[in-house]
Amino acid sequence: MNSRIVQKTLGLLAMLLGLLMILPGIVSAIYKEPLGVVAFGLSSLFSISLGLALSRRGESSSLNRKEAFVTVSLSWLLAAALGSLPYLLLGFGLVDAFFESISGFTTAGATILSEFNSQGYWIINQDLVRSSLAYALVEGMSSFILGNSTSYVVDLHFGLTLDLHGLLEVKGTYFGLLFWRSFTQLLGGLGIVLLFIAILPNLGLAGRELYSIDGLGLTKEAITPRVKNTAKTFWGIYLGLAGLEALLLFGAGLPLFDSLCTSFSSIATGGFSPMAYSIAQYNNLLVEVIVCIFLLLGGTNFIIYSRIMEKRDPKILLRDPEFRFYLFMMSISIIMLLLWGRIPGGFAIALRSSVFQAVSTMTSTGFVNNFDYDAWSLAAKITLILLMLIGGCTGSTGGGIKVGRVQIVLKYIYNELMHSLHPSAVMSIKIGARTVKESTVKSVLLFVQLYIMIFMLAALGFAITESSNPQFNALSALSAAASCLGVVGPGFGVVALDFTAISDAGRVLGSICMYMGRLEILPVILMLLPETWKK
Repeated sequence: MNSRIVQKTLGLLAMLLGLLMILPGIVSAIYKEPLGVVAFGLSSLFSISLGLALSRRGESSSLNRKEAFVTVSLSWLLAAALGSLPYLLLGFGLVDAFFESISGFTTAGATILSEFNSQGYWIINQDLVRSSLAYALVEGMSSFILGNSTSYVVDLHFGLTLDLHGLLEVKGTYFGLLFWRSFTQLLGGLGIVLLFIAILPNLGLAGRELYSIDGLGLTKEAITPRVKNTAKTFWGIYLGLAGLEALLLFGAGLPLFDSLCTSFSSIATGGFSPMAYSIAQYNNLLVEVIVCIFLLLGGTNFIIYSRIMEKRDPKILLRDPEFRFYLFMMSISIIMLLLWGRIPGGFAIALRSSVFQAVSTMTSTGFVNNFDYDAWSLAAKITLILLMLIGGCTGSTGGGIKVGRVQIVLKYIYNELMHSLHPSAVMSIKIGARTVKESTVKSVLLFVQLYIMIFMLAALGFAITESSNPQFNALSALSAAASCLGVVGPGFGVVALDFTAISDAGRVLGSICMYMGRLEILPVILMLLPETWKK
């Protein structure tokens, strides 16, 4: 394996992320958050500098399969590490900053934030901010400029003054950081590597290799030879849907900032909200309907949208067997929640909550419109955990095993049962009119077995790391594992609302699960094999 090629690619990605960090810096400036501007400015500068250093040390060439696996796996870690810098600079601890960052990029939506202001927006503990590096830098700069002066106002001449005391104002809510949380989900929804392919020129065959590994569950047959054009098409559709949702939410009464952040997280099926009580904070049925529609769209295979645009035939969506099965399973889960969920508040509230929570959970988003969901029946919770495991459609922004794989496994089980009755029969697996190759069936079975095994190991891991917490029971462990591995976000019990009650060891485990779940396990395992690193 040629590590210099990998370095070059990672360097370009670091520079891209550094440039994108300018956007939340601008948001911080708009909301008059000097500490936020400093945090994002320094993070951007460091990312671009690191990118330049890596690019100069690397070399340009096409990636082979091994190099593509390593590049994709390291790209997500690099993005999460660089994305954690603004959190670190504003006072978060190392584990918390990385957890929040990787939760954003992997579209998990699990959070360690727990405090909020009177309007419902998330806030950062002011003591953390005062002890942060950003605060220390601004304070040091102010002291240097002021010298022995007792006034915080500096005369800039030409009638202009600068109030240095204002630069040290510690705010509860940092809108630039809240924007960054949702923006990382937008970037990670279709995959940061897919964005990378769409923007950067001359990747050639390397783009095809990266594209097929980047955690969307796409087969090589789904990837056109002109992979750069395909990536651009996907991102065009993706951003178009995000923009449309933002406009609709703004029209439904949400502030512009909330509309943007919610649309970023919705189409990415991420779940980060600027509000501590998620979508429930707005108590707006129209907002919930709009969000539900776009969650469904985000959880659908984006290749279908591309085909609809190409053939001008919206009925392609309803003819797709995976999409129909996706709606079928979601409908069954809604009925189960209605019948056995024990949701308080009458039928109308139960229907509203069941539909929203089933859609939000199966698409691996994690938004909530009813914060009493943790008080629902055990049957409802197990139903939602199963939806976390299944996830969205292949080629969507959703996580989990994916609906297409579940279809193949069910067909395989049926064929094996029929083969027991008719040993001489020759049967193939068909999804719609398409016959699934035997090699594809084997890879799907391998993935599902690995997924279930890692899910159980993760649940055991959470039980061990949280053994000192008497409130952390089996349901908490199973939901934490399913939520992190399926990049959903909230779970049940101790992790129902956030991960603040989880230990640092548990947060590290959660970060690993989110990382593996987003990359669909195999690239991470292959990266750890010694054979991958041999020349």
